[in-house]
Amino acid sequence: MAKTPKKQKTEEKEEHEESGGNKEDRERAYEVLATRVNPIASPLAARKLTKKLYKTVKKASKDKNIRKGIRDVQKFIKKGERGIVLIAGDTTPIEVYCHLPVVCEDAKIPYCYVPAKQDLGEAAGSKRPTCCVLLKPDESYQTSYDECLTDVTTLPRPI
Repeated sequence: MAKTPKKQKTEEKEEHEESGGNKEDRERAYEVLATRVNPIASPLAARKLTKKLYKTVKKASKDKNIRKGIRDVQKFIKKGERGIVLIAGDTTPIEVYCHLPVVCEDAKIPYCYVPAKQDLGEAAGSKRPTCCVLLKPDESYQTSYDECLTDVTTLPRPI
């Protein structure tokens, strides 16, 4: 029996994802995602920083040291928790999270935007997309956290 075109495409896509794709495809994928972000998504993390942030979020989610979702993140920032706030730049409508950078600046917490909420949700260990994550420091991944913290703080802030 011949495969249907839809089945064939999904199998090819799965094979490509398993192999990790080549470097050009990953760069192109980041560029495509970066063009889809909202106009207020500044500072947007670069490709290498985004990858580093996702890896650190994966490590933190294993230790249960992250807060997911806008309500949780905002609540714990007001309670005084420290860390790095990652915001998905492709979330619509903008009104959902447009107040969050101001909250972070008032609390002197570094923040940055990443291109895709789907990727942020997967890194946080969720099957659902996540708009926002608060990444808390811990000894088990302290070196990668410190690298991310210095990179995020050196990003140019919006005017």
